[in-house]
Amino acid sequence: MKIGITYNLKENVLPEGELDSEQVEEFDSPQTINAICAVFEAYGFKTTRLGGETNIIEKIKTEKPSFVFNIAEGYWGRNREGQIPTILEIMNMPYSGSDPLTLALTLDKVMAKKILRMKGIPTPKFAVIKKWGELINIENRLTYPLVVKPAWEGSSKGIYSTSVSNSRNELRKSVQKLFERYAGQPILVEEFIRGREITVGVLGNSPAKIMGLMEIKMKGGDEDNFIYCLETKRDWLKKVEYIIPPRIEKKLHYALSHNALTAFREFGCRDVARIDFRIGRDNQPYLIDINPLPGLTPGYSDLVIMTQMSGINYSQLIFSILNTAFSRYGISSNITKLTKVA
Repeated sequence: MKIGITYNLKENVLPEGELDSEQVEEFDSPQTINAICAVFEAYGFKTTRLGGETNIIEKIKTEKPSFVFNIAEGYWGRNREGQIPTILEIMNMPYSGSDPLTLALTLDKVMAKKILRMKGIPTPKFAVIKKWGELINIENRLTYPLVVKPAWEGSSKGIYSTSVSNSRNELRKSVQKLFERYAGQPILVEEFIRGREITVGVLGNSPAKIMGLMEIKMKGGDEDNFIYCLETKRDWLKKVEYIIPPRIEKKLHYALSHNALTAFREFGCRDVARIDFRIGRDNQPYLIDINPLPGLTPGYSDLVIMTQMSGINYSQLIFSILNTAFSRYGISSNITKLTKVA
């Protein structure tokens, strides 16, 4: 069987000057694609690198993969993560991961929070700002501290160490920065939950299961005010401590697992996802992000770190995602062990 890999590379856009390093933060490096291909080849599959550019249809027709492993983030707009899956569905090509609707609903943080509220899953109180005049009434609706985020971004894009505001002046500065940086995009203003941050890995379909829970903690810093921002992620070795399993009581562990699985199901996630929570002073988990297209960079991405610290190596993780997608389509891998070391 030949597996095609769809993806976007940072290096394909940075030299042209169309996007800067922050805008391609969620794109992958050749090293990640090499690692994924090595896993599949170690299990005896053929691989073909399809990428995620405008020639994708021609490449699929030429390479004729039997299945596509999708990690493409897409370009432009709040449905960008659904661009490649939409093409794959038009071509009737089976692929891994969530479908275009799920990817669009979860990337749009405002829409996601509305659905979470409807389903009774706790999420921080919020407001949406589309123009300056709407900032006036924020203080009547929300309580400081507040955190400001672009409404349609992932990988902590637009979230900085200064994104948490404790006053009107700080809030105005943060909002202005995002209006300039992400022009045309709504801004999400949330009540900032002081407390611990825990991410939950989910794998499977009908039923899905919890892969693990991991606390993300600032090294030597103020735990209550820690924000997992862009600068911190880029310098994670110095700034971040990962704790597996997190030191939490059974009741909280159950609530995190239950809410993660509920969100996974209600949003129609498939195969794999990573779901982020903040633990409030009331000891309640507040869901802050659903990522049905989690990063798979070896030794760097949160899901990879979580599973490795839980005893699941990179090859096992990647093959588990593939095999889960195969099962959803009724495809048998007929593979029980590696043919070589990945």
